[in-house]
Amino acid sequence: MEQVDKKDWQRFKEEYTQKLTLQQYKLVCKLHSKYFNHKYTEPCLSCNTQKFLQWIDEIDKLYD
Repeated sequence: MEQVDKKDWQRFKEEYTQKLTLQQYKLVCKLHSKYFNHKYTEPCLSCNTQKFLQWIDEIDKLYD
């Protein structure tokens, strides 16, 4: 993971609560598409909560 992305992810993890801000939501979408090599998408949070939580978990594994 690039250094700038690591800083953004560290800030995300420090500020993350049960409610995502729009900025946090877009960061997860951007990083997941970048590091998991897929087109940028914004999944519906109410429809795909599990998918989005999985994305966060997958990015966490890269960060570690």
